[in-house]
Amino acid sequence: MELGRGTKIGRDTIITLAPEARLFVGPAVWISHGVEIETAAMISVGAGTSIQRRATINGSVKIGEGCILAPNVFISSGTHPFREIPELTIREQERFIREKEGSLDSLDSPIEIGPDCWLGINVVVCPGVRIGKGVVIGANSVVTSDVEDFSVVAGMPARKIGSRF
Repeated sequence: MELGRGTKIGRDTIITLAPEARLFVGPAVWISHGVEIETAAMISVGAGTSIQRRATINGSVKIGEGCILAPNVFISSGTHPFREIPELTIREQERFIREKEGSLDSLDSPIEIGPDCWLGINVVVCPGVRIGKGVVIGANSVVTSDVEDFSVVAGMPARKIGSRF
């Protein structure tokens, strides 16, 4: 774990790293109270980013510089299998994949969020999504696909509703 100079971490923040995992937090990052960060891979947070209360960041995630993550944002690069062998329960499917492949790494699709993005309250970012530079995501949106630079998106699923320029 590497924390940049001037980084502030609020009370009741939970950081859980697997033995081989890495967490890189750039300088002047503000992590509010009640934030949860968990990875078995790599999470990086760019300089000057703020992560507000009760946000959750899981898996393989890269967040650019100067981003604003509002309260209750949920970002996770992982998923649960439910279609691989549908007659099995989700937990049994996970056990099957773990036994077959040795891990659940195949269920992880990294997420990348560019610099200068603002994710509104209650935003969910799904596995494998790339959010471009300067993007604004409206409150309560679910981002299921890539978002172009400087777009303004909103909805469930999030759709482009405008541009910053």
